[in-house]
Amino acid sequence: MPRSRLHCSSIAASILLALACAAPAMAKTPKVLFIGTDGFRGDVYGTTPTPNLDALVADGYLGREGLTADTAISGTGWSSLFTGVERDKHGVYDNSFKGKNYAAWPDVLSRVEAVAPGKRTAAALSWSPLATEIPWKADTVYNAGSDANVLSKGLELLGEAAGPDVLLLDFNQPDEAGHAGAYFNRDASGYTAAIRGIDGYIGQLTAKLRARANYANEDWLIIVGTDHGGSIHHGHNTPEDRKALIAFSGESVPKLGLEPLRLAPRQVDVAPSILAHLGLAVPAGLDGRPMHKPAREAAPAFGVNLLANADAEYSQGRIDRAYDSDVPGWRKGNGGQVVNYAQYAWLPARPSGGGANLLIGRDTSRSNTLSQRVDLRGLNLSDGAATFKFNADLGASSGHRARVFLRFYDLRGLASFSAAGIGHVFRGSDYYRYDIAADRVASGYPQSIAANWPGLEKFAGGARDIDAAFEAGNGKVYFFKDAQYLRYDLAARRADPGYPAAIAGSWPGLEKFAGGARDIEATFFFSRSKLYFFKGDQYIRYNLDSDRADSYYPGYLSDATWPGSGYWPANWSGALNFANSKSYVFKPGEYLRYDRVLDRADAGYPAAISASSWPGLQALYTGSAFELAPAGGNGALQTYALQGRVPADAQWAEVEIRFEHGNATGDAFADKLGLTIER
Repeated sequence: MPRSRLHCSSIAASILLALACAAPAMAKTPKVLFIGTDGFRGDVYGTTPTPNLDALVADGYLGREGLTADTAISGTGWSSLFTGVERDKHGVYDNSFKGKNYAAWPDVLSRVEAVAPGKRTAAALSWSPLATEIPWKADTVYNAGSDANVLSKGLELLGEAAGPDVLLLDFNQPDEAGHAGAYFNRDASGYTAAIRGIDGYIGQLTAKLRARANYANEDWLIIVGTDHGGSIHHGHNTPEDRKALIAFSGESVPKLGLEPLRLAPRQVDVAPSILAHLGLAVPAGLDGRPMHKPAREAAPAFGVNLLANADAEYSQGRIDRAYDSDVPGWRKGNGGQVVNYAQYAWLPARPSGGGANLLIGRDTSRSNTLSQRVDLRGLNLSDGAATFKFNADLGASSGHRARVFLRFYDLRGLASFSAAGIGHVFRGSDYYRYDIAADRVASGYPQSIAANWPGLEKFAGGARDIDAAFEAGNGKVYFFKDAQYLRYDLAARRADPGYPAAIAGSWPGLEKFAGGARDIEATFFFSRSKLYFFKGDQYIRYNLDSDRADSYYPGYLSDATWPGSGYWPANWSGALNFANSKSYVFKPGEYLRYDRVLDRADAGYPAAISASSWPGLQALYTGSAFELAPAGGNGALQTYALQGRVPADAQWAEVEIRFEHGNATGDAFADKLGLTIER
């Protein structure tokens, strides 16, 4: 019996359907939209409404820890963004563009045109020097002269059927507003209004992009970046001025959210990310790397090195000794730099089979540090059975020394204040009474906090683990713990009625700390109008008489803000204020002394906490601080290592490399640091 035409047609249709399912999906066309935001300080993101940028972050990730160049100026920052190399290569030190070296390190659009001339490239630039000073070899370079013109041109190009393969936009409004009001800060209304205006532009651009007729067949990488931050204007080598914002978003970008990586994206990562997304080779010698598809960072684990960029190989060696460059993964304190082993005559030869780079101190006029903090809370340490292995390759020229510190932090904190010649020190559940005249802990201490300070048991969790304290000059002491505070009457020896209370709402302005109004780490009481709170790498000045934080805070710990203390750019604790104008700041194993009259740290600090420096307090951090300390420099690079037990209550580990200098010739250096925890 002959088969029907319908039956034959259904067989043919099934075959075609099977072939269609078996065929690979048509690859989408990669395209890039870069939205540059001049002067958008990284840490201001999240403090004013930016719903359109928030939507991009939800579809990718954003980092705020990468630093622009130490000049913190537009010409330098944009050059790093567009070329993928640092200042010492592209040669742009300021807005004159004198010394520019674009011939050796061309912009990303020129690189695209050189290897893929069929791709359409375009730039619309509000700041005119970007159009006139950079020798773009692009299909379209529009010297817009205003943000409104940039937006109009961007929408026009995105509305075209073919559209650009790479579109770079530069908006200048935040920078203009920051200069007009003198401040680049969340408290400057004109500045935050400008950021909200840019966010509106982002919304219009992304809506136009998604409305493209061929959008379903396009793979758009959207990058948002900024050239510098700011404080009182900008152009200073300070964290405020150098904090940059870089965000990656799009279908192919991992959905990592806010601040997901210790090796945060940097300005120099933008150009290689554009090239890689387009499927083009990333040229050798660029300082950045593709960061549009980073792997999710692994949680802390036993048996692996917990330090990021521990061998300096994530970075490129710098060729300008004076350049205070960013060092990915490490927090800078008064400098610190990555160089090639062969960069200077006084450096050792590159080890056989080793990496190309090592870490040096850079600024020989003062001690420099590089530090990083490791979160240990994902590890089970509570049984006290875990051990650590800590190692580093260290060396120095004559007169210099490299030392490395390992510190373990727990939740016990260290809080202290002084009144009537007595220092009161609190750690964990212990209270120490320190006789300032005798310069030692009084006999019979430590004792329990609960037994000596009735009322502190009202804190959630009881009379222990006080974070910070200060005496306000009127017999009232304020204690801070987690999200609460308590006011205490020294004369009556009791907590005032109605306490504890929430810090948030009671101390206006402290909510501006990263993480909010909680977990205060230290206080300095200079006067009722100059009370300082410290948390992480930030500080806030508070006026007790007006009962609110001063405007334009938080600031950042640095040598510019706290002279002489820049080697400790984060995590101060236990500030003890003596009547002789001296304040003392502690870390596990060490302390520094700060002169409140001279407003600078005294020379010769940090120093060790010992029985001679703090008799009776030397056990505060027993088992929490360790040091790798060579005797001196002889040019050789040697491996130093130690092992020990991890405190059972450890929450974080901090590693600090300190480069100590005795002359202007040579330096101290370090490489191949390791911190592993075993069970």
